[in-house]
Amino acid sequence: MKKLLLVSLFLFSLNTCSSDKTIVNNTLFNNDVELYNEGLRLLKTKRFDEAIERFTELEIQFPYSDWSARGQMLIGFSHYSNREYDEAILSLSKFAELNPDHPLVPYAIFLKGYSYYERIPNIKLDQEYSSKALEEFLELTNRYPNSKYKKKSFEIIKILRNHLSSKELLIGKFYQSKGNYLAAIKRYKQILKKYKRSVHTPESLYRLIESYTSLGLVKQANYLYKILSYNFPKSLWKKEGETLAKKYKINVNLKKYNKQAIDLDNLKDKDFELF
Repeated sequence: MKKLLLVSLFLFSLNTCSSDKTIVNNTLFNNDVELYNEGLRLLKTKRFDEAIERFTELEIQFPYSDWSARGQMLIGFSHYSNREYDEAILSLSKFAELNPDHPLVPYAIFLKGYSYYERIPNIKLDQEYSSKALEEFLELTNRYPNSKYKKKSFEIIKILRNHLSSKELLIGKFYQSKGNYLAAIKRYKQILKKYKRSVHTPESLYRLIESYTSLGLVKQANYLYKILSYNFPKSLWKKEGETLAKKYKINVNLKKYNKQAIDLDNLKDKDFELF
């Protein structure tokens, strides 16, 4: 369903890209427009390999044509539609590099992101595709803040941040269960630095408090409890933190800290190295 929606969205948008000339059905092409339209016809009928051949021919015969540039983009789209994700990424990257000011570049980045996103694995496995997908969607929202793909990109960015923070949490809990608290702390801090508004942030703060108190570092645990309490006052993990606070006599009074010192939105990466 996700792929069908993405393909339908783009094919609909091609109505503004294709020529007003009638699409031809023979193999004798007099100009770049006819070649482009034939490739588009093949693409719409899901004859992806043939479409790629036609758009490649267009690029070779008319390298400076605007239709050739669009054809480069559609080579990547054809590979994506045919689930040839690595080939799609290469073609889309080539298109964006050769045509940096082309209006279809935002879509090329969007599609590259999807080419990674559709292959994100279970959190127990390596997350290279998840990280690369996040990079692409962040690039799109940063470079093209007014793009029509912005809203969907933000939705996917949220999903990816939750997914990647889940991986960090899993590794951190493994180290913590083995008594390797320093390694666990490093992983939990990664969540605060990279994905601090993910769904796993409250638990990562609680696990940090657990790890620090296990090491006898109550002062650091005290500061983290303030962050947890202030930012997630209704969280289950805040309630769990209260139990630890009582056990280790952590000061639960938030008045000692000013708002900026414990508000997650104000904290920078370097701030998390102070505890």
